Amino acid sequence: MVQQNKEEVRQQLLGKLEDLSKRDNRDELIRERCNDPMDQMQNRFEMDLTISVINNDWETRRAVETALKLLEVGDYGICQDCGAEINPNRLEAIPWTTLCVFCQDEYDCSGVAAHLSNYRRAA
Repeated sequence: MVQQNKEEVRQQLLGKLEDLSKRDNRDELIRERCNDPMDQMQNRFEMDLTISVINNDWETRRAVETALKLLEVGDYGICQDCGAEINPNRLEAIPWTTLCVFCQDEYDCSGVAAHLSNYRRAA
């Protein structure tokens, strides 16, 4: 990877980390207690949605941090599963990806994505 391109990718990844750091949805988890069943359902739905957003941001943060580490050691752009080069268009669209399209599809369809302790989710 060309040094200028490497620095450009690094800046993109750091920018994404900064964007994620600015978001703090935890305050939305605090809800007033209500007696109306419809209000309770609405509050539960909103809480579930907030938790989903928080989890997604956390997973994206981990992916960006992993991509930064791979960039530093020279393994950025190489699929962490099969070792093939990741398509540059994919890297342009999702700079924090660590898997090629084929391996990402296999990973998503395998049903073990949520059970793996070794974090390899790309996007």
